Amino acid sequence: MANQADIADTVKAIQADLTTIVRGEIELAKAELVPQAKSVGIGAGLLGGAGYFAVNGVSLLFLGLSALVGYFFANSLGWQPLLAAAVGLGIVAVVMFVIAGILALIGKNKVSVKGPEATVAEGQRSVEAVQQALERGVSEAEAEAAARKQARKSAPSLTSAGNPGPGYTAPGN
Repeated sequence: MANQADIADTVKAIQADLTTIVRGEIELAKAELVPQAKSVGIGAGLLGGAGYFAVNGVSLLFLGLSALVGYFFANSLGWQPLLAAAVGLGIVAVVMFVIAGILALIGKNKVSVKGPEATVAEGQRSVEAVQQALERGVSEAEAEAAARKQARKSAPSLTSAGNPGPGYTAPGN
């Protein structure tokens, strides 16, 4: 009976240790992922800024720059004002989309997130430690079982006449 109580206590201790390990791993994952979440937030803000500037830039600069380019084509080259305005709009649009693309690439690089590498590594070390502890526990339990079996074999037994054998002392003496 005492052996079963020892096993129950050992199992409870293992459960408590595993609970502590899991809680520690969760805290490590939080500590590792919070800075990355902040970086993702900054990247998302940059992407939003890129969109904002792309839309506003297209609206405002299309008008102003296309008027200037159209004026140049109309006066310098003798183009019709409508054709000059269309070419001006096209040039300004290309410039604005290049700026928006650059901002989007910068924002995209900020949004990329790495996995919780330290947490995974720590989890693997914890699993290995638990496996080693279990292997040690199994080997110790097998050794103790073998020792008890040997002790039972070598313990003096009653002789065929019902009398204890030589060297036998009654329990409690």
